[in-house]
Amino acid sequence: MARGFGNPLKAFRRADRDIASLALLSAISAAEKTVKELQEEGPSWTGRFSNSWQIEGPQGQTVKGDGRTGEPRPIKFKEAPFTGPQATATLLKINLLKDKTVFKISNFSEHAAIAIDALQQSNSLYQTGWEKYGGPITDLGISNLDISSEGREGGSSLRGDIGGGSNTSTSSRTAPLDWFATFVEGGRLDKTVKISVDEILRKGVR
Repeated sequence: MARGFGNPLKAFRRADRDIASLALLSAISAAEKTVKELQEEGPSWTGRFSNSWQIEGPQGQTVKGDGRTGEPRPIKFKEAPFTGPQATATLLKINLLKDKTVFKISNFSEHAAIAIDALQQSNSLYQTGWEKYGGPITDLGISNLDISSEGREGGSSLRGDIGGGSNTSTSSRTAPLDWFATFVEGGRLDKTVKISVDEILRKGVR
């Protein structure tokens, strides 16, 4: 008896589901990688900002850091809901193959706008932080600590804008000025991932 090809329609649908699953799993990996890079490149004094990133998925699922002090902890997005038929349904809904955003990343820290150098803060805040903790308390912050032999210029400044003031005091930062803008505009983001800048900036408005 000649061998046939089985059921080609079933085989096609199975392959379609597998492609959808792989596409979504790849997008998940890209979102998790982006958060890891943001944690590593952003400021880390107590660690709260680093641990306040969150990822929102295409069906409204959200995973977030715990917002607590300490070294940056990875955020893992649950992959199970995106396998098989559900992946196919999600793929059709968001049209992933047409360069649509799948995952949105934002930060829920109260000081997020300050941390990304989008909002000036009184220089006394930075000095209070140093006096309270005696410097960064995370290994990441300590390794990236940059100290100027001059204080900050004026009564308020951006977090990363150190020096330019009195030589009777010092100023410091744990990430370069405009690190966030450099990251977002540097072409490193996967097409499926969006960093919600507006949501972060709203935290600076009271």
